[in-house]
Amino acid sequence: MSHLRSTHCQHYKNHKLMTQLFKRLALFSFFALMISLICWITLGSHSNNYPTSAWLLIALVPLLFPLRGLLHGKPYTHAWTSFLMLFYFSHGIGEVYSAQSFDIYPYLEILFSFITFSTSITFIKLNAKMRKSSQIK
Repeated sequence: MSHLRSTHCQHYKNHKLMTQLFKRLALFSFFALMISLICWITLGSHSNNYPTSAWLLIALVPLLFPLRGLLHGKPYTHAWTSFLMLFYFSHGIGEVYSAQSFDIYPYLEILFSFITFSTSITFIKLNAKMRKSSQIK
């Protein structure tokens, strides 16, 4: 019986570590997306043609809404953040497709939005498994 409990405890610890890892990866890629968007808007080649402040508002305000829930590791916030990332992913794809020359920023937007999407989904799944296994004691 004690062997079964120690196995269950170890399994729970592994799930908790993996859940924390994916939460941190989601946060890292989320903030990397924010930083790359700021750099793209302020330093990009198009920055002289458009009002920078308006583009910063358009690009960053939607990312501010889920910030508190992501920092607190709320699964519901991770779920709708993954849907929000689809917008940034499709925007990056459109920018890559329509670009006249190579620019690193759309590729970074695609990369970081994809990583945020996939790690948020994985966090949700692992968090659900962890909660389920903690209730089965």
